[in-house]
Amino acid sequence: MLDLKNIKKSYGENNVLTDISVSINNGIHGLLGANGTGKTTLFSIISGFLKEDGGTITYPTCATKEDVLIGVLPQNFVGYPEMSVEEFLEYLSQVKGDWTKRKTRAEIAEKTQVFNLTNVRKKKLKQLSGGQLRRVGLAQAFLFNPKIVLLDEPTVGLDPKERLHLKNYLASLKENHIILLSTHIVSDLEKLADKIYILKDGKIVEQGSEEKLLAKLDHKVWEIDYENYTRGSKGILVKEYNKNGQVFLRLICEEKPSSQARPVKAELEDLYISYFQGGSSYEL
Repeated sequence: MLDLKNIKKSYGENNVLTDISVSINNGIHGLLGANGTGKTTLFSIISGFLKEDGGTITYPTCATKEDVLIGVLPQNFVGYPEMSVEEFLEYLSQVKGDWTKRKTRAEIAEKTQVFNLTNVRKKKLKQLSGGQLRRVGLAQAFLFNPKIVLLDEPTVGLDPKERLHLKNYLASLKENHIILLSTHIVSDLEKLADKIYILKDGKIVEQGSEEKLLAKLDHKVWEIDYENYTRGSKGILVKEYNKNGQVFLRLICEEKPSSQARPVKAELEDLYISYFQGGSSYEL
C-alpha cells in the first residue's frame, strides 16, 4: 500500500497541494484534473524529486533488495537525445539496480518489444518521432517491473492503436502493481481505472470507481437537437456535435432543460466538465 497523509506543497504564496490524504492499493488509479491543479507536483513528491512541505508518505515494502520500488514517466520526457534507444535503456537499467549484463539485455529486449521499439533500438532519441520517444519513456518507466509506476500524461503523442495497446498492457499488470495515471484526457481512464481521484484546488475533492462517480450525474446529462431546443433554460455545455447530418448539444442540467431534450448516459467527459468547466453556462 502507498499511504499519503496530509501532503502539502507551496511555492511562495501559491498553495499547490493543501491536504492530500489517500491510501492506494494494487491496481490502476487515475488522477484526473485540469492543467495546473497539482498532478505533476504530487507525482514529483511521491517519486522523491520534490520535497513536500508537510505530511508523510509510507511506501510498500519490496520483497527483495533487487525489487525496484518506483518507475516514472514524466510529463515532458526527453531522455538523453544523443543516446540511442538501447544505450538509454541500458543506462537507466544501471541506475535502477546492479543487474547482470544478461538480465539487462533480456529486460531491454522485452520492453522494446512490448512498446514496439525493436526496429529503432539503434536510433538516437533525437531522431525519433514524438510517439516513438513517448514509448521510450514508457519502456524506461517499466524497466524491471517496479512496484509503483507513475505515468504523467502517458498517451500524449500516441496514436489510437498505441493507446489501446498501452491500456491492455496496464490492465495485465494491475494485480501486482500500483499504477498511478495522471491525465486530463478522460478517455485514458474509461473502462480502465479501478479508482479515480479528482484533484481540484490542491485537494482530492472526490474519489471512487468510474461507476460510482458517474452515478452522481444520473438524470443530469441531456442531448438536444440544436434546431429544436426551447429557449429560457441554462445548462453546462459539454460539447456540440454532428449526428446524422444534425447538430446536437450535450448538456448537464439538474432538470430537463427542454421538452425536446432526452436523457443520455453520463460519461467521464461529462464528469470532467462538471468539475473543471462548470462555469461555462449555455442559455437555451
